[in-house]
Amino acid sequence: MKSYIIVAAAALTSVAAATEGAPAAPSLMYGNTSHLLGANSSGIPPCDALTDAGLGDRLLFATDADYEPQIATWWAENARKRPYCLVMPQSSEEVSTALTALVNVNDGAGDWHIAVRSGGHSSTGSSSIANGVIIDLSNMNTSTYDAEANVAKIQPGARWNKAYAELDKEGVTVAGGRDGGVGVGGFLLGGGISYYSGRMGFGCDTVVNFEVVLADGAIVNANETANADLWRALKGGGSNFGIVTRYDMEAIPAQDLYYDSRLLSSVYSDAVVDAAVGFADQDQSLADNHLITFFSHDTSTSPDIHAATIYVNTQGNGSVETAFDKVQDLPALYNTTVVQSMAEAANGSQVAAGSRAAGATLLFRSDPQILRRAAEIHAEFVESLKGFMTADEFVTMWFFQPIPSYMSAISQQRGGDMLGLDEVRQNAIMWTGGAWVNTDDAAFARAQAELGKATARVKEASRSMNGDIDFIYLNYADASQDSLGSYGPANVEHMREVAARYDPTEVFQLRVPGGFKISSVA
Repeated sequence: MKSYIIVAAAALTSVAAATEGAPAAPSLMYGNTSHLLGANSSGIPPCDALTDAGLGDRLLFATDADYEPQIATWWAENARKRPYCLVMPQSSEEVSTALTALVNVNDGAGDWHIAVRSGGHSSTGSSSIANGVIIDLSNMNTSTYDAEANVAKIQPGARWNKAYAELDKEGVTVAGGRDGGVGVGGFLLGGGISYYSGRMGFGCDTVVNFEVVLADGAIVNANETANADLWRALKGGGSNFGIVTRYDMEAIPAQDLYYDSRLLSSVYSDAVVDAAVGFADQDQSLADNHLITFFSHDTSTSPDIHAATIYVNTQGNGSVETAFDKVQDLPALYNTTVVQSMAEAANGSQVAAGSRAAGATLLFRSDPQILRRAAEIHAEFVESLKGFMTADEFVTMWFFQPIPSYMSAISQQRGGDMLGLDEVRQNAIMWTGGAWVNTDDAAFARAQAELGKATARVKEASRSMNGDIDFIYLNYADASQDSLGSYGPANVEHMREVAARYDPTEVFQLRVPGGFKISSVA
């Protein structure tokens, strides 16, 4: 039960949904490829181009023993697409070489594309591909600390548990992911909510420099003084501009956390809702306190729908008076309270891999009536799934995350980002609904359809109570949701201009199709 409660925070980075693609047989119809079809050729032009570029020992093919184990490192079953080959670079220079070789293969003739993978926690298809090649950054996973600059330098393929452990040795940490298994790259390019968000904003707001491989293979730095427009666009703008090969983040002292997780009967749902709203409405004097609340169906934990909370004080102080106090006074089905490092918390918080996963997200005003109606919709959603699956064949989670209005001011103080919360100007709740299905593709497709209906009902409930906010957080969004388009006209225009400047041939719009693309925004 402990692992279930702790990994709930992890699931928040991992509930975007997409369909699973089956690999097709590789086509040799790429134009004139006779020079590639020698005795040692794979017969697959993009993979052979990588070999010709000197990266043959970085490739994994389906015939290699390590291919399937590497595919299995994607967290959700529906994210595990099988490419013609994976290239696993070990340096920025090798990323540049790989990207250049792939972009230049017959100008992309034929039906194949490129995916870029950091942690593999997205199931929207953004980090995997069937007909094509995956640039897998898993081997670029080290984290170092520059004490003079007080900057943590983190490679994109690192998982947060490894990054924290390495930085902890230096006495520092960063505003990174709560789930230790999440990859650094996708988390930061999408924004990144952390235990430190009340004090430091989104994780992307703490990035002082990005090292980026551009579409033409050039390796550049983007920061407040060099390529500043790209620096700002990368803070929440996703995979539209290049491949980030290093994130330089502002470091903070490694202080042990006060960490309380608990499971409660759903009869106390009103108290859980009130706590979430209280945290959304708190002022910045309580910024060191962080709360996650959710409702869940999981028969391995409880036969009934239950409520749960994860409360963290980043200064290790459990005696601060907050809106969580009333929840702490309630009888819990399960409760654990520890003081531990960020590295320990992340290491103990990792979503189990394997199930098919679907999810969606919305933002609305911090009104308890909206949250209570959303909780009712969750119960109805669970009943709809029971109509075609047994109760133990699926898990659901319905998250309510407080987003105080002052978070937008933190972003502006740090140079701005692409999320557009400065336009919201009100305390809000980020709702995220997720379903994990353990049966087959047909049941998963039906679960996705039911989740879509439930999402529409939550949105209508918030609209009917004058609480709807046009904001779709990229890291939790379903592939059908227009995340970038919800970030406001000024930010959309900025992303378009930056994409056109740094990627004029539209490699990251057309050749790397995964993720939310600025070219698709109306």
